[in-house]
Amino acid sequence: MRIQLGSRRRRLSLHRALVATAIFTVIGLLVLTLRSVDPSTHLPITTSDSENRDANPADITNLRSDSAQSLKTCATVEEMGEAFSREFSEESYRVRNIIQNHFAINGASRVRALPPEEFCRHGFVLGKASEAGFGNEMYKILTAAALSVMLNRSLIIGQTRGRYPFEDFISYSNISFTLKEIKHLWRQNGCLTKYGRHLVIRIDDFQKPARTNVLCSNWRVWEQPIIWFQNTTDAVAAQFFLKNVHDEMRIAASNLFGKPDDLHHRPNVFGELMRLLISPSENIQHAVNWALSGGADPDIALHMRMLMNRSVRAVQAAFSCIRKSVENLKLTSKPRVVLVSDNPSLVKDIAPDLNQFAEVLHFDFKSFKGNISGNSHVHTLNFRTKDWGTAPRWVAFVDFFLASRAKHAVVSGAHRRVGTTFAQLVAALAAANSLGNFCNFTEMIDPLLDQTSPSSVASRVTCLQKV
Repeated sequence: MRIQLGSRRRRLSLHRALVATAIFTVIGLLVLTLRSVDPSTHLPITTSDSENRDANPADITNLRSDSAQSLKTCATVEEMGEAFSREFSEESYRVRNIIQNHFAINGASRVRALPPEEFCRHGFVLGKASEAGFGNEMYKILTAAALSVMLNRSLIIGQTRGRYPFEDFISYSNISFTLKEIKHLWRQNGCLTKYGRHLVIRIDDFQKPARTNVLCSNWRVWEQPIIWFQNTTDAVAAQFFLKNVHDEMRIAASNLFGKPDDLHHRPNVFGELMRLLISPSENIQHAVNWALSGGADPDIALHMRMLMNRSVRAVQAAFSCIRKSVENLKLTSKPRVVLVSDNPSLVKDIAPDLNQFAEVLHFDFKSFKGNISGNSHVHTLNFRTKDWGTAPRWVAFVDFFLASRAKHAVVSGAHRRVGTTFAQLVAALAAANSLGNFCNFTEMIDPLLDQTSPSSVASRVTCLQKV
């Protein structure tokens, strides 16, 4: 009996504890709710009636408008975008000059001609990519290029079995080296035999937070001839140097990317690097010209990343964004909109609706009389179909360089994934190609982030860059 009574007491005490906890939780929530609607102690002090009678009506209006602005706690995307609009072009021009001057001094043509002793003291940054997803792999090369500017070193673009990444579809400028050439020049200049300098690569892996030196080391004093910053598959890695503990690294990073605490100074670094480093191959350029049919460059690019999913709300939100873009641009003629998607059948479905207020351009690879498959055979990998779409691989590169010809805006609609690296690079290159004329933004749409109507989703993604 004692054992049974003891167990009952324990059950009662546990029950009472749970009830007490629930009561205290409810009371706490009520207190917090009541406190949240208490009048603020920082409300503006209003004048008395007698003072208002003697005051100038214009002054009273200004006072009310100032009070309304001080009480405003939120802003539209248009208002938030104004912070980026003032000095975007000036900052991008500044960074363009920095990048051009850097490669004029550290470009391959000049460095090759350096005296042996000076060449052997020179430093390099290696960027090596595979032929997986284009956006992620291209960021590896662009991050290496940005790092070469920050560290005042030359750029090496790695090859695989003697081929550049995406070599069939992209032409690379002659300002960079290959690792094979550096090895040859190292031997030719006697860097090891005459100066005792070994050709060593220092590797830092960004995807290993416990081991990377991106925050805690001064890379500018590293003595190794080659630095390889691995696994930098997006725009984030290079900007980590803005938070480096060493002043020298922070200054070098902020000189390129702008000060992180000043939103007015955010240049288009990756777009300017792409503009200098890559261009479409001859066959891809031919396909782009065929798609344009001799007409002018598109005003707006619409990138629909659907991943085999037919999200109706994403399409509706994209249309709303394009209409708002057209209104902001105030074009006198019907805008030319280039439509790219990883789902070819989607293009046929939405093009008729888009044709109602825009001239639609699209690269129809089935009608194109040409084969740009090259030697890579990457498009035959079926396991990539879900990520790349059903079209041949080379079509994505035609779409990329076609969309990057947009003069005013890039709109990206996606289901589940927002702001894919493909769309980011399209917008960056388009802005660099049209600097001084690129008056809008990259609009990223994800209806899953908002359960309201598609129009309200679109209203949140409006002009971020306005020149």
